[in-house]
Amino acid sequence: MAFKIQLGKKREYKYPKSIKEVDELTGEQFEKFVFRYLKEYQDYEGEITEKNDYGVDIILWKKDEPSNRFGVQCKRYGPKTVLGENDLMKMQKGVKHYGLINPKTNKPNTLILFTSAELHQVTGRGQAYIENEEINAWYRKDIIEIIKHLDEKLGRDVIQSNYSNIAFESSKKQKGSFKVNTKFVAILKRERMNISKYNKISPVYLVYNDKTIEEIITKKPITLEMLLDVKGFDSKKVELFGEYLVNRIRAFMKLEPLNSKTTIVTVDIKEFTVYLKETRRKIASYNKIDKLYNVFNNKTLEEIVEKLPKTKEELLKIKGLGPAKVELWGSYLLKEIDKFINK
Repeated sequence: MAFKIQLGKKREYKYPKSIKEVDELTGEQFEKFVFRYLKEYQDYEGEITEKNDYGVDIILWKKDEPSNRFGVQCKRYGPKTVLGENDLMKMQKGVKHYGLINPKTNKPNTLILFTSAELHQVTGRGQAYIENEEINAWYRKDIIEIIKHLDEKLGRDVIQSNYSNIAFESSKKQKGSFKVNTKFVAILKRERMNISKYNKISPVYLVYNDKTIEEIITKKPITLEMLLDVKGFDSKKVELFGEYLVNRIRAFMKLEPLNSKTTIVTVDIKEFTVYLKETRRKIASYNKIDKLYNVFNNKTLEEIVEKLPKTKEELLKIKGLGPAKVELWGSYLLKEIDKFINK
């Protein structure tokens, strides 16, 4: 049985001021830290569960939807601890035990993970489980953003060393505020589900995975061309749902939607691959290059098929095509690509 935490004044609880202080918390203290932050600064109501928590440490709900409840698992981990699939699977027991079902859809609600660990500490099977089960995961960099948000809300002095990733490998700082990125991530995950259902793509991470979401947040693609530059998107995906997704991103950024007549070039992959192999052979023959892979190898060929470069600058972004190659026969390759597309 879960028990309610009675909160007094907001500032009576002493929030950690640095990621180092978070690392010094016990597991139970970390749960309390996450719970109080979500309740006081993210507008949730909730309960901390009993010790035999069935993989769910906190139960959350919005004030206006008390029957629609979400499960949260909290993991305060050190730099050498690994988070595996079995740890995450325990959360499913909590779904059944606490009845974490959306009353409108009668389906299990999204589970949420808060951990002081970094993404690389999650095993491959663990990451796959997070994606397959659509767990909303917040890692060490997000905990640092929470500390920054608390500094702002509590009027604390901003001390950069408090955000230093002590005892962990350095990682890229997440851009934007925690609150803004939380909303952006939620939108991207919701649209991923919408795209998956509409286009009958399963499992859902085949639409795009969580690493791709991070890259979308960083690059903020607002055109189809920019979306093609995001790892995980090829011309097929962009043709299928690219305009829809870009317009959702533009709406989030308060931009006008794309012109509905916007198109993206697509090709028959098998036919284009054969064509490029013949083009590669011609380049090798003309320039007296003895090995075809010295022109470009098959991985580079696959990237050319995916990216459909139109300029030398775009060629240079493709792995395996350096300045010398682009200068020597880049113009010819671009001409052949254009000829195939417009045949």
